Amino acid sequence: MAKQTGRHIHVQEKHLNYAALALALVAIAALGVTAWALFFRQTEPSILAPDYAPQELEENAEEMEDTGREKLDAAPGGGAVSLQYQDQVVVELGRARASLNYGNPAESTQDVLVQIVVRDTLIAQSGRLTPGHQVKTLALEENAAGTLQPGGYDGKFVVSFYDPDTGAKANVDTEIPVSVTVLE
Repeated sequence: MAKQTGRHIHVQEKHLNYAALALALVAIAALGVTAWALFFRQTEPSILAPDYAPQELEENAEEMEDTGREKLDAAPGGGAVSLQYQDQVVVELGRARASLNYGNPAESTQDVLVQIVVRDTLIAQSGRLTPGHQVKTLALEENAAGTLQPGGYDGKFVVSFYDPDTGAKANVDTEIPVSVTVLE
């Protein structure tokens, strides 16, 4: 118990020991949490499209059949896109590839980058698809095969648009839900 004598308060040594012990335990816990957060916590890779279009064209791009439609109207400084896709993706782990069907029809005014994402993990990403081109096969990202097991997943296409003249990223992206089937 504390005694007050004049201007001084005398605290029993026993209470000071408990306070010091409690403070030490809090400090050790804080250091432990900090060490875990900095060195041991596994963070998900971020899925960001580049600010400028990739310089390389998609190596697996194929020309699409010409529909005969004219380019879409776009306001100055803007763009207009048309999409063509199937909502089914097949991932073959043994071949380290994804089979899909995504097209950037010739009437679009923007280049496109397509990413396949499963559980917030980037599985595959295209190069630049110019209007009039489609992609049916993409190589898996380096560590994607290790994060997937055979089976079915809910995934998405994350589609980013780029000005074909400047390569600048448009202010709009789109996400398209897809079913992803993973095979050995």
